[in-house]
Amino acid sequence: MRKARAKKLVLFICEGPTDENAIYLVMKSFFNPSEVKFHIVHGDFFLSSSEKAPKDAIEDILSAEMKRYALRRSDVLAVFHATDTDGAFIPDEMIVEDAAAHRIRYESDCIRTKFVSSIAARNRKKRKNLDVLSGLNCLGNDIPYRIYYFSHNIEHALYGIGENLNDNRKSDLSDEFADRFGQNWRDFYSYVVSECGPLGTDYKSSWDEIRKDNASLMRHTNINLLFEEFGYVVWQ
Repeated sequence: MRKARAKKLVLFICEGPTDENAIYLVMKSFFNPSEVKFHIVHGDFFLSSSEKAPKDAIEDILSAEMKRYALRRSDVLAVFHATDTDGAFIPDEMIVEDAAAHRIRYESDCIRTKFVSSIAARNRKKRKNLDVLSGLNCLGNDIPYRIYYFSHNIEHALYGIGENLNDNRKSDLSDEFADRFGQNWRDFYSYVVSECGPLGTDYKSSWDEIRKDNASLMRHTNINLLFEEFGYVVWQ
C-alpha cells in the first residue's frame, strides 16, 4: 500500500507539448495524480540565449512553479527533466556537410547538414550543459533532481521514427502513445526496457554510455531509471 506523505509536487520539465502529452498520464499513474505538474520550456532548454547557468535556470523554473501552486521547498518531492540528445555527443567528424539537407538530418552514423560549423557549436554548448545537469543529484541540498534523455529525440526513442516530423504528426503520435500506455506505468516501463535501448546499469552509467561514439544518434532512453529508482524512494 502506498504510504501517505506531505509532499505535494512532482515537477517535470520538458521541451514541448507533445513530449508532455506522451508521458503525462504515465507519470500520473505512477505518482499521486494530483502531484504531477509539467513545465514546458517551448524549445531546447540547452540552447537558450540566456547566459544563466543551467542549474540556476532550473531553480528559476522551480521557484515559478512553487509560487504558482503556493508551495514551499519542503512540499516538492522531486524535479525531473526530459531532453532530446540531438546527437550532441558525437565527434565533430560525424557532422557531414550535405548541400541537399535543407533541414538537419539525423542518421545512425552521422548528422547531415548544410551548416557544419553551427551544428558543431550547438553540440558543444549542449554537451557542456548536459554534463553539468547529468552530474547534479539535488537542487540545493533537499530536492532530488534527475535529467532523462530521449535519443536522438522523443519521437525516435519512443516511436522508432527517426525522420523530421511536423507538429500535427507529433501530436497524433503522442495521442496514440498516451492512449496505449497512459493508464499503466508498468506497461510503459516494460515497453521502454524492451524497445528503447536502455544503456548502462544505473543513472551515472546511462549517461556515460550515451556519450560514447554515435550512441546519442541511436534509439535510446534512460527514462526507465525513474521507475527503478524512485519506486523505492517514493513509496518506502
